[in-house]
Amino acid sequence: MATNEIVPGQPRLGWFVDGDPDTERIAVMLRDTGTTIELTVPLQGMFAKSDPYRRWWSSGFDFADDPDRTKYSYRPPHILLVHDAHGPVVLVGCRSSGSTSSLSVGQGHIVANFAVLGGTHLNYAKVDGLRTEIPALATWTRLSNMTIDIKASKENRVQSVQMTLTNAEPIKLARPMNLMMQSSWRTENPTGGFFAYEGVQLETSVSRVRSWDAHLQLHGAILDLVSIAAWKPFGISSTKVRRSDDAHRSVAGTSMGERWSPVVTHRFPKHEPWTKDPHFLFPYDEIGPRGVHRWLQLRKTYGRVIGPLLNVLRSDDRWGHPSGVQSGIALEALGYLVDIEKSGGANLNNRKQMNFKPGLRVILKDMQVKPFSDVEGWIDRADEAYMGAKHPDRPEPDSLVQMNTLRENLLVLRFWIGLELGVKPKSLLAALETDPLADAFVLVD
Repeated sequence: MATNEIVPGQPRLGWFVDGDPDTERIAVMLRDTGTTIELTVPLQGMFAKSDPYRRWWSSGFDFADDPDRTKYSYRPPHILLVHDAHGPVVLVGCRSSGSTSSLSVGQGHIVANFAVLGGTHLNYAKVDGLRTEIPALATWTRLSNMTIDIKASKENRVQSVQMTLTNAEPIKLARPMNLMMQSSWRTENPTGGFFAYEGVQLETSVSRVRSWDAHLQLHGAILDLVSIAAWKPFGISSTKVRRSDDAHRSVAGTSMGERWSPVVTHRFPKHEPWTKDPHFLFPYDEIGPRGVHRWLQLRKTYGRVIGPLLNVLRSDDRWGHPSGVQSGIALEALGYLVDIEKSGGANLNNRKQMNFKPGLRVILKDMQVKPFSDVEGWIDRADEAYMGAKHPDRPEPDSLVQMNTLRENLLVLRFWIGLELGVKPKSLLAALETDPLADAFVLVD
């Protein structure tokens, strides 16, 4: 491992910096377990009074020399730094995990939300820039700044190939935190070959540092939009952050430009390569920045709809009983919110509530086009499936009907979202032909 990277399963031994001038530097082990970023800290044993770190794993213990727990630290700092032969790594969002100890020796484990490769100080609780690469976003938008010029002979044999990769101007998506995207590229020149890779990067960039969550909420919102459009749980392939006070510097200490440091994390879904390009219900050219702005507003107003829908999309049992319930919750919330937001609550009952079936009709009335023609039949099926799941005195449809009803529920929700974002009705119907939810489930003999 010649570069500053964290390879899953390969430990790194380095020196530990906790920001406390009264503690000595000690050797620690950093590794990616495959599910967490973990730091192992050696301890001096159960009764060692001189160990400044053992109290970080002392939950449930009382100390006679500090009964109020005010003299010493009883949890790891939020930010830590490890430095080894490959370079520095800043750990963000640190917390104690577990420990083992004998009378004379022990070890404690710390897990971190993020590992910033190349960060040089402990001020990474907030950052002023964050970039993520979402391969599905590249497929959806079709952004490209690669041109290939092929010259052939009269016999139609290729004589030369010229590839040009250029840096394109970023596309502004929304005003919050200057959300933008731009095509990106990189090349590799291994022995006997040449490879060029194109992608699309999302970027949030601010003049005053903001929390990681503030940045990631916007990146996550775009990831959710692309995932709902294709009905596939997409992920992020790479992440980088920037702090303007941690720029690249020369040996003399002068600034050599901004530093975008790679980030290792298990906090959000990772990109899983696909064999065939996904199909999208929402064409990007009909969404664009205006649709992205609408999407960010939609998530705020209709969060109780979007949340359950994403729960189904990212469920390990996407066609199971809990997903059917989640789709019913989303529809119930949507009917109520549409009536409140667009009709002033005109269809609420005398208790200011919305019954399920009337709510479904409110949704359908708000849609210019529906994903299927049997809407009245769907209303009955959706009601039977949802009420059967909620009430033990109501019978449940058989499993095949439940699965197809869930499929119809999801199509209605996604069609409604697409229409709200500005997708043309005819485009939705055309894209439905290749959508993963288009075909009904059938019994196979």
